Amino acid sequence: MKSELLWDAMGHIDESRIEEALRQPEDRPAGKKRKKSRLKKGIASAAAAALVIMVGTPLLAAESPAFYQALYSVSPSAAQFFIPVREACVDNGIRMEVESAGLEGDTARIYVSLQDLEGDRIDETTDLFDSYAIRRSFDSVGTCSRVAYDEENRKATFLIEITAMGGSDIKGGKITFSVREFISGKTAREDIPLELKPSDLVQREITGVLTDPVITGGSYSWEAQQDFGVSIEDETAMEELEKKLPTTMLVPGESLYSPMENMDISAAGYMDGMLHIQLRMKESLTLDPHGFVYLMNEKGERIDSYCAVYFAEHTESNDLRVDYDEMMFKIPKEALEEYRLYGSFYTAGRNVKGDWRVTFSL
Repeated sequence: MKSELLWDAMGHIDESRIEEALRQPEDRPAGKKRKKSRLKKGIASAAAAALVIMVGTPLLAAESPAFYQALYSVSPSAAQFFIPVREACVDNGIRMEVESAGLEGDTARIYVSLQDLEGDRIDETTDLFDSYAIRRSFDSVGTCSRVAYDEENRKATFLIEITAMGGSDIKGGKITFSVREFISGKTAREDIPLELKPSDLVQREITGVLTDPVITGGSYSWEAQQDFGVSIEDETAMEELEKKLPTTMLVPGESLYSPMENMDISAAGYMDGMLHIQLRMKESLTLDPHGFVYLMNEKGERIDSYCAVYFAEHTESNDLRVDYDEMMFKIPKEALEEYRLYGSFYTAGRNVKGDWRVTFSL
């Protein structure tokens, strides 16, 4: 969020003011003495200072010579941090470009943009969907996040941050950044009331259970961690925590309620002292549908799931695969009369595939 705010603020600096402030002596009429202008110096310094503060946005310096000149006049070393790269590739009508890169100690910051040359498949919700890969010639850890969107040019910009490990020399190292798909057109329905009464759900007959589902993950409330005697903050204990999750799930059935496309409540009932509510999701590997439900009474008191188990069917086929999120609420049956069911749900509208790959040196 900070990067986006700084990015927006920088866009309001008038480039002509910077150029005027940096005008060389030979630009003045002959015979006139040069007068010191605190205002002009202040403008240049302010612009450069803004660039220096924005360590995360060297893209602006790369795109605007005036910005770069302003920065260089105040701090040459800072200006040298911002290195234009301009390596690009195009596939499926989408241009991916490494705009600029910067080195600071053991950390490299790289700006990569995606631009739609043919349509409107890129928007402010564009997500690389964990399909990107950062290959480097040194030991390091890396992350990637969206930091800006240019609506006029239909271009989304992402920041890659790479930190060297164990004293690795990052300068001069080669980086290959690749993306195989992205999603966009995301929609959300948040905190909506569901047309299902918890007091009715506990009365539903459980027709069958799954005793050996293909579990893909889980989540745990603080209360569950305390009951299990394990903390998710302890990475070494995660495997032990997963072993303590319930492994008996409801058999998916006909849809009880559908909050949006590719998502529905597929089962519900009371089992082992907990209310189970099962969310079924299709096209999880292409459109990332996901969500959660919670209980809330008239006083606004909210109860989130005690724990949840994620499992899947037909995992051998991406086209047939179905994912489930079975949420469990540790609450007495009689208390459910006071609560209503709410939920938040999210999905993307499109998935765009391609082979975008750029290699460059730091």
